[in-house]
Amino acid sequence: MDGKWTCDEDILCGVNKPKKKDNPTDLEKKHMPIIDAPEKVKKDEPFEIKIEVGKLLAHPNEPAHFIEWIELYCGDTFLARANYSGGVSYGQASFKVKLSHAHGPLRAWEKCNLHGLWENSKEISVG
Repeated sequence: MDGKWTCDEDILCGVNKPKKKDNPTDLEKKHMPIIDAPEKVKKDEPFEIKIEVGKLLAHPNEPAHFIEWIELYCGDTFLARANYSGGVSYGQASFKVKLSHAHGPLRAWEKCNLHGLWENSKEISVG
């Protein structure tokens, strides 16, 4: 070991993102949170954001393998969270939010009990 910390080969270390967003692996397809939201919204007007884990390839939903939670951010600003129980609920969430300005891209994080933390993002503008 050269003394540098790296999470490249450890799925439970750090935040996982698809290496090639336009050609994700099956593991990435199962875990990447897909964000469905407008590209542009009006300042201070509520709008809906849907996030789905397993949209590209179904994620297991059983007591031994499930999505624990989904969080939504705009840039680094926390907006909302949904928690799930293994085997009875699916990794899908809808949030109604309003933004006074864009803090950065919309970011969805999800936690799989077996495969760790995953992130995806989508650009948004507020005007």
